[in-house]
Parts: sequence; structure tokens; C-alpha cells
Amino acid sequence: MQYEEFLEFVKSRRTIRAIKPDPVPDDVVEKLLEAARWAPSGFNMQPVELLVVDDAGLRAEIRRIVDDYKNADFFALEATREAWQGSPWSVETHGLWRCPEAPVMIAVLGDTRRRVGLPMAARYATQKGDSIFESSLANAFLYLLLAAQSLGLAAQPVSAVKYPSVQGLVKHLLNLPDHIYLYDLVLAGWSAMDRPVAGKLTRSLGELVHHDRAADDEFLSDEELQRQIVKLRAGNVARHVQGDEAGA
Repeated sequence: MQYEEFLEFVKSRRTIRAIKPDPVPDDVVEKLLEAARWAPSGFNMQPVELLVVDDAGLRAEIRRIVDDYKNADFFALEATREAWQGSPWSVETHGLWRCPEAPVMIAVLGDTRRRVGLPMAARYATQKGDSIFESSLANAFLYLLLAAQSLGLAAQPVSAVKYPSVQGLVKHLLNLPDHIYLYDLVLAGWSAMDRPVAGKLTRSLGELVHHDRAADDEFLSDEELQRQIVKLRAGNVARHVQGDEAGA
């Protein structure tokens, strides 16, 4: 793949929430998993474990756990958002959160015991060890999303599983031991979007790339940053209403 092809590929990736419940062939799912297997990991300790939730009843129960959290605690906390950001996200602006009935659900897990193989300096430095561990899982997670894009699948993360109550309930449901960390869920299937995917608001290279020592005014002022956050949040609301979240 040439760079120009690669750039167009990553620019076209979106998080698609509108997913058909139609089954996805096993060999396509296998390709997703194979791509994630090749993701880089810190010192090649390979902490990633992938759990495919084939049982429709388990998938439905996981969706219920996530939906219950999102429609209660999530919006309750959003109501405390700073006034300068505009209206907080709410059931009125976003509607009730509902995970799609995607036919493919992959849990990205991490085996915390594999940290024992890290260099001793990282093994005994909690922040460093955590960073290496999380980055390794993030790489596999991203490879899953990119593989889904390459296969023509719609995909979305279900990052609510990182909240303690959701993580605990889902781990219990899936009988996961304490040393297994639930990093994220990926839902995938054929897209149900009936319109082109919305464009993505992105910062310019000139704004986000820096060189050598930073000047005193190198980064956005508080006022500029606040204006940008308001704009990005407004774009997220519009995309959510459409059924996709291009910013994810």
C-alpha cells in the first residue's frame, strides 16, 4: 500500500453506530482477530486476549448493562458540565442510549500477569507499567477497528465497559478472573447507514504539530480552546443523531 492509499483509508474510517443484525461469516470475524494478533505490544509481552461473544443472550445482557449505565449515571453526571460548553448532553439531545444489536462483539482483554516480563524498571514503576500495558491493548483495539474498515464492516467501541460498575458486571457475566482486565468492546457488522457518512472535524497540522522548544504562545489560549471544544461537541451531537460518531 502506498502512502496516499493509506492516508485515504484512515481518513475514511468512522465509528458507525447503525449496524445491521445480519450475521457476519466466521471467516470475516477470523480476519478481524488475525489483524489484532499482529498489533505491537510493549517489549512483545503480548498481554492481549480476545473474547468473541457468540451467544446472542450474552450479547443482549451486555448491551442491557451498558444501556442501564448510560441512561442513568452517564447523563446524570453530564448535567454538571461547565456552563460555557453549552447545553449538557441529555436524553433530550441524544435520546436513550442503545447499543446496536451487532452480530459481532469482541472483548479486548488484557492479562495483567504478563507485566512480570517487563524490564524491572517498568515492572516496579506503576505509572510506566500501566502505560505500556494500556498502550499494548490500545494497539490491538485500533487494529480491530482498521481491519473492520478494510473488510467493509461498520464498527463501534463500547468504552463504557471501563466504568467500574459496568466492568464488574460484565466480567462477572463472562466469568473473567481478577487478573483479566476488560479494556474495551468492539461491535461490528454490516452498516445500516442509508446516507454517506458525515465528514470529520479535524484540527490542522499547523495547529497540532510543534517543533523543538515551545514558544510562550505555542498552544491555544484558554478562550480559543473553549471555542473549539464547543464546536467539536456540537459536531458530536449532530453525528450521534445521524447514527454515527465520526469523532471516535
